[in-house]
This record gives sequence, structure tokens and C-alpha cells, in this order.
Amino acid sequence: MSDDDEVTEPETPRSRRDRRRRERWTGLGTALALVAMVGFGIALWHVADHGGCDEETPAVFSHFYHVTDGTMSPQILPGEWIWVRRRYYCTSAPQRGNLAVLAPTRADEHYWLGRIVGLPGDRVQIQNGRLAINGTPVEQEWLQSEIHDRPSGAPRHVSLFTESLPRGPRYRIEIDDPHGAMENTAEITVPADHYYVLGDGRDQSYDSRAPAVGPVPRALIVDRPVWILWGETWNRVIRRIQ
Repeated sequence: MSDDDEVTEPETPRSRRDRRRRERWTGLGTALALVAMVGFGIALWHVADHGGCDEETPAVFSHFYHVTDGTMSPQILPGEWIWVRRRYYCTSAPQRGNLAVLAPTRADEHYWLGRIVGLPGDRVQIQNGRLAINGTPVEQEWLQSEIHDRPSGAPRHVSLFTESLPRGPRYRIEIDDPHGAMENTAEITVPADHYYVLGDGRDQSYDSRAPAVGPVPRALIVDRPVWILWGETWNRVIRRIQ
């Protein structure tokens, strides 16, 4: 054997355990570094990209949103996180049935979610919980009625319907009280460059029916919800938004 030949000692059980431990720590360190890089990238993406379609639109937008109320129930539930296509409506005209993230109509408010039901020039009215567009009630089908507990513990009676817009999608809505003021509105003609927006959870939504909101200006309609990323149950995780 020459002096240049390398002598390899047999691996003992202890040295084998030490080697495997080092490999595990190396793999864990690499995984943590990747997670940190992805997290930093998402945070930078979130912070650097929050404006609207023009300079007049409040800078309140994001790629991710945490839903805190029942405005879009049963489509999007309270507590869920959603991912959106940023500035989708900056280049695509809103259509009936589209979901949208909207900038606040007042400086002291936050973004809100809604479904576009009325286009510029449409006549929109709600009577006994039934939406009508241009004098024609939209197709509505009762599915079921349920009783839920309110945060106060009081019972909440909810009826679930499907609603189909003219040349638009079919989706589910919730109505608590079809005789309430928000479910019985005067007919309104949507002004030019504005859109009539409702929440699917009709009696939990503060939307175009409210005089303080009304039809939403085009410039405030920016992002389009695409995915539910996280919910309270596994069947609500990584779920496509219709």
C-alpha cells in the first residue's frame, strides 16, 4: 500500500448515528431557510403591491385577505383566508356575478367583498328578498332553512337559496328576514361607470343597498377573489371560489 492510498475505517453504530443526525439537521436547516425565503418574498410582495388601478384609489389592497364577517356566506365564511388576482379589474370589465374586492367608500373604512349584480344603466330592486334586474325577477330557488346561533346566543333563522343572474353564474345566497328593510328596496338605476354590489349573505352584508354606500364607482373595483386558502375545516382548505 502506498502512502497516497486513503485508509477508511469501518463505520461504527455510533458514527452512523452521528452521521444521520448531522444529515437530518442539515436537511432541517435547508427547509427552514427555504420557508424563511418564501415568507420574506410573500411579505415583500404584500407590502410593495397594495395600490389600486389609479392614483385616486386608496392603497388598501393585498394578495391575501382575512374574511372576518358573513358578508359572502355561504360562498366565503368568516375566519377564512382568500387569495386574489391583483388588479384583475384594472384590465377586465366587471360582469354580472363576478366577485370583487372593493376599496372603501369612506376614508375611515376598510376593503370589503361583494358580488356584482348590476351593471351601468341597469335598474335594480329587491322585494321580499328577491332580486330584480330591469324589472325582471332573477331566478331563485329555495334549498333549505336552518337555525344558527348568533354570537349573543340568540337563534338566527336562515334560508338558503340559489340565485341565477341573466347571462351570469348560479350561486347560493343566505336570507334571514325577507320582510326586512334591506330585503325591500326602491328601484334604482345604476349610474354610468358604477356597479351595484351585494353580499351573498344578504342580511349580514353592508353593500349597495345602504344609502351610505350605493352603487360602487368603477375605480374602487380592483381585485378578484380566486381561492380560499384556509378555513376552519379541511374541506374549506385550497378551495376554488366560484
